[in-house]
Amino acid sequence: MLLLLVMVGPAFGQDAAPMPLNPDPLAEDLATYSPFMDDDFAEEVEEAPEQSTDSRLLVPRDQTRVAILGYHNFSKTAPVSDMLMRTSDFRKQMEYIRNAGLTVISMPEFLEWRFGTRELPAKCVLITLDDGWRSVYTEAYPILHEFGYPFHLFLYTQFLSGRGDSMSPAMIREMQQHGATVGSHSASHAYPRAWKSAAAKGPEEEAAMVEREIGSTFPKLSKLFGTVDTYCYPGGYHTPAMEERLPGYGCKAAFTVIPGKVTVTENPLQIRRYMVFGNNHSIFRHAMDFRMTQLGTAAATGASPGTLPSSTPLPPFPVRPAPNETVPRDFGIISIDMSQMSGVDFSTVHMAVSGFGRVPARVDRNTRSVQWMLPVRIYMPNISVHVTWKSTDGTAHKAEWSFCIDPYATSQH
Repeated sequence: MLLLLVMVGPAFGQDAAPMPLNPDPLAEDLATYSPFMDDDFAEEVEEAPEQSTDSRLLVPRDQTRVAILGYHNFSKTAPVSDMLMRTSDFRKQMEYIRNAGLTVISMPEFLEWRFGTRELPAKCVLITLDDGWRSVYTEAYPILHEFGYPFHLFLYTQFLSGRGDSMSPAMIREMQQHGATVGSHSASHAYPRAWKSAAAKGPEEEAAMVEREIGSTFPKLSKLFGTVDTYCYPGGYHTPAMEERLPGYGCKAAFTVIPGKVTVTENPLQIRRYMVFGNNHSIFRHAMDFRMTQLGTAAATGASPGTLPSSTPLPPFPVRPAPNETVPRDFGIISIDMSQMSGVDFSTVHMAVSGFGRVPARVDRNTRSVQWMLPVRIYMPNISVHVTWKSTDGTAHKAEWSFCIDPYATSQH
């Protein structure tokens, strides 16, 4: 994947390495991802119903669900990409949140709800913006300020010079006066391969990298912006060594790129977020869908999320990953082969995946197959897949299966 590089000057009195235009290693995972675009995004935003203030009533803590949104870079004119969003689309999304009557909360409110006694409305949104792109200040901040929305900045310390495409500390402090809070996003936004290389050299080298990339950032950012007590894993990549040391740095909560609504029982060091891509509007729509749905019957049996009862029948066709198979986190594609099935009405085939809800699977009528390419690596231990379809005579069918994820394995070593 071609990376355009821009030079960023020293942030803390040392020479900073050249910064890629897209510094997020999540882009590596998306190099071959072709999003299934939805052309009716603007229409759906306009149709968001006006909600009464009843939707903002406080509820018991275990009845609240929070959709945490993750953004990166913005532009009025540059071509959109996974990490770069059109400014006008960002405005439409903020309008949708307002029109739908959802409550936008601050990071301090989120932490008080998760760890304390604060009650919130049933449906809440938390807005986070990663890296420290200057466009956050020039494009997103005016819109957030206009709507009166609080927001949280995850900053990495080598991208704070104010030169090139980066924000300056002065810009960030100005935003802090109007709803912004700050968390750490590491020192240099190291790629997963750098972490793996350190781990391969032994626990001492890995611990030293954790201190250098994570631990050192908390006092630096706190000195500039006040107390910092949150962390965001670059690209969602995290290891036990990181999680073990984070609390010692004063970190209360650490955030991933795993999509899904957050409840009060969320693991505080693996909090889920919806990464909202500039070229795939369906992710935002999934984040805004607060309908209470349960895929499969795991809830009724007390099984772990993403699993199915052992009595669940096997799918009547070949699937990948296979039922109960353990796959690496970057396995990439969920697929089914219906070539040996007769009488399938392919216009009725739908796929839902635990943690994602209904997904835009691609149905190929020529090969009689169905595929969904995942937009991110998966760190959830279990995934269940649910496929529905109808026969040409109108009979409804359903197939379900689950498989396991090894969160520390990859397809390529």
